[in-house]
Amino acid sequence: MTTKHDEDKLLRSVALQNANSILIARQRAEQRREAYLEEAQRLSHTGSFGWRPSTGEIFWSEETFRIFQYDQTTIPTVELVVQRVHPEDAASAKQTIERALQDGSNFDFEHRLLMPDGSVKYVRIVAHALGDESGGLEFVGAVMDVTAAKEAEDRIRLIINTVPALIWTARADGRLDFISQRWLEYAGIDTETVGSGELGERSVHPDDIEQLRNKWRVAVAEGKPFEAEIRVRRFDGEYRWFLSRACPFRDRAGHILGWYGNDIDIEDRKRAAEALRHSESNLAEAQRLTHTGSWAWRIAGRDALHLSEEWYRIYGFDPEKGAPGFEERLQRTHPEDRAKWQEAIDRAIAEKSDYEVEFRILLPGGTVKHVRTVGHPVLNASGDLVQFVGSSTDITEGKHAEESLRQAQTDLAHVSRATTMGELTASLAHEVNQPIAAALTDANTCMRWLARDQPDLKEAREAASRVVKDAKRAAEIVGRIRLLFKKGASQRELVDVNEVIREMIVLLHSEVTRYSVSVRPELAEDLPQFMGDRVQLQQVMMNLIMNSIDAMKDMDRKRELVIKSQRAENEELMVSVSDTGVGLPPQQAEQVFNAFFTTKVDGTGMGLRISRSIIESHGGRLWAADNLPRGASFCFTLPTKGETHEGAGATWGDPTR
Repeated sequence: MTTKHDEDKLLRSVALQNANSILIARQRAEQRREAYLEEAQRLSHTGSFGWRPSTGEIFWSEETFRIFQYDQTTIPTVELVVQRVHPEDAASAKQTIERALQDGSNFDFEHRLLMPDGSVKYVRIVAHALGDESGGLEFVGAVMDVTAAKEAEDRIRLIINTVPALIWTARADGRLDFISQRWLEYAGIDTETVGSGELGERSVHPDDIEQLRNKWRVAVAEGKPFEAEIRVRRFDGEYRWFLSRACPFRDRAGHILGWYGNDIDIEDRKRAAEALRHSESNLAEAQRLTHTGSWAWRIAGRDALHLSEEWYRIYGFDPEKGAPGFEERLQRTHPEDRAKWQEAIDRAIAEKSDYEVEFRILLPGGTVKHVRTVGHPVLNASGDLVQFVGSSTDITEGKHAEESLRQAQTDLAHVSRATTMGELTASLAHEVNQPIAAALTDANTCMRWLARDQPDLKEAREAASRVVKDAKRAAEIVGRIRLLFKKGASQRELVDVNEVIREMIVLLHSEVTRYSVSVRPELAEDLPQFMGDRVQLQQVMMNLIMNSIDAMKDMDRKRELVIKSQRAENEELMVSVSDTGVGLPPQQAEQVFNAFFTTKVDGTGMGLRISRSIIESHGGRLWAADNLPRGASFCFTLPTKGETHEGAGATWGDPTR
């Protein structure tokens, strides 16, 4: 039977066992906590310490021993700590500790440790000042190995200083707290200047600093990105334009923790932009002066990608209304020229080639302009045609000038013909008198045959026929003379070159006879006819024959003129007029075709220039050469097929075309 004593004993035994279990559990929990703490310190490279300056007693955790690289059997002392402090940091570390001891205050600082193997560690020391049970001072804190963080920071700083921009950071309130080394070197300032707040005054242009501060205040107050263009003074005193930008850094709740900014040198960009604006201004002025507009259009949809101001002026579109569509541009083309324009475009697209076309445009008010357009294809990397770029030039004034010049040339050619005909008055009168005199003689003969007692009708008829023949001959001579005197526009017709040569030989027969010149025509048969202006070609032949007669008329030797016609290469005819006269001026075979160049005392120097212009307008070529053994030869070619170049010789400045 159990007594109360036994029950009490049992209860005490159970209570003792429970207390022992609780104690063991607490010890195990404490051990686990210590193990967790040691592991946490090891993982975070953070050791703990305690220090009583009055007794010199120092307590280090296992991780602290590891950081300072001392064996755990070593008793920590201040001297051991000092041995590990880097010599360059020893003075500042000592000053910090002494201040904390004197003030009984917390301390927080970083310094380097120089390890026995020569390696360097960065540590951060944080401690709180406490009072112990005896009223003395005690410090409890942590030692953090921040070497990895410092190395990462150095790498980041290296990257920052390598970036071609001036980087800085600011606190949430906008106060500057970091500036990159590149920034410091660029401005020629030090970190003390940054800390003193004189950065703006010393580095920003006086005219820009106020607007910079105002913009920065607004950005910080509103928490919006900041941007400003300012002039920053370089270390050598030169101010250059910079683009300064900054963005706020926020936490997950949206609160601004700080600002990150960078300043980029845009001086070269500014200058390039100014140069580009100046160049564009010059280009626009040049386009205005030359009446040339530039453009670019895309193959797909034929949309305009670029149309210059001058292009809008030429085509009469309003640039304020935007680029006109393809159909609008097409409608500006003169209805009679649209097919030609479209054909040139289609061929260029098909061949991926350049194109050049002249056409007219018709403006809404009825004004007609002449335009020359030149286009160049643009291909992508795959060789596909993607667009055309080019220019359109208003050549209306040039066209009018060409027409005026062409008319002036026609008038001058007419004057030249009239002058030559005036010089031949006596010879021409003789040529006309011959058939008239013959007709008069034949008429008298006819009258005599009819006046006989028995009229001889046969003889009279023959005499009358000769009268008719002589009258026709006189009429033909007069007709040729009138034709050469006639003033009018150039008329193209089928021309037989041999017939033109024969007509001029007949017309100038008296001049040939007067100066005892022997004319030998060598005309090829079955020469093809060609489209030409008969009167102009007669003028050329007359000028060449008269020049040859003039070159021989004062010669004592035999005077011979050979006129040849023959086929040439490339489906052309060639005519040559060769004489035995004085020949060409030495080394001046080309100069004789220059306007106002003459070897005659009373010459105008325009005959050969006009003749070359006429031949070139027919698509041919006129040149001079020596006629061995003596004299000169003038030759010209004429195409028998294809279009002639009417008006091509309207300008006489280039005799070598």
